[in-house]
Amino acid sequence: MKKAFLVELTVLTGYIKQLLPIAAIVGFFVAFGMGTVVPLAGIFVTMFSMMGAMAASAYDDANNWGVYRLTLPLSRRDVVLGRYVAVIAMAGAGVALGIALQVLAVAVGALNILPGDLRDVLHMTQADVLASIFSLFLCLFMGASAAAFTIPAYFKFGNTKATQFLPMFVMLAYFICMIGFGQIADHIDAAEVLTRFASWMESFAGTAVLSLVLIVLTAFVLFVSAAVSMRIYARRDL
Repeated sequence: MKKAFLVELTVLTGYIKQLLPIAAIVGFFVAFGMGTVVPLAGIFVTMFSMMGAMAASAYDDANNWGVYRLTLPLSRRDVVLGRYVAVIAMAGAGVALGIALQVLAVAVGALNILPGDLRDVLHMTQADVLASIFSLFLCLFMGASAAAFTIPAYFKFGNTKATQFLPMFVMLAYFICMIGFGQIADHIDAAEVLTRFASWMESFAGTAVLSLVLIVLTAFVLFVSAAVSMRIYARRDL
């Protein structure tokens, strides 16, 4: 599996260099649009985990790379596990780079060399730090869930076919979630529940518990997805 991971990493190393400035630009536009750098690290981890899965799969159909790879001393199980470990590594890189850029932005704001409005955007209170931690792990879960949903499809159909119908299924999933949330909101006082939840989430204990839950859920969805991908790829005729 280590060799398969190194192969995936070789492919993704060049892509990271392209994705980094894009993520930084998107992150700062969102930060200045929202008036806070709280979501900055979360944006990085979402983009790196989602785009990492798509970028790695995009090379499978290029010049029959997926077929040629199986001529190497790699089992199909190794190929699948290498892909998931590479996506996890991409997510980890997104976490590290996002936090580093967020700390740098706050440090620049603390120097008092920027105009007042910009300085306010780059300032973080204790509540902002807790919100940033929760946002980071929530985005990690969202990015991992997207990767967990798409990777089995890439292994089943290949990149070319999968990209034709995946957007439709993603939109359908969001539509179903919106309907489900609407049905739940009709039977409970959603505003009161969200207010209490937000109040609890703003505490250190609430942030810690929710972050731990999100980490466990992230590991679970990736584990299930990897198991499904291994079964799919083992039976696929290349």
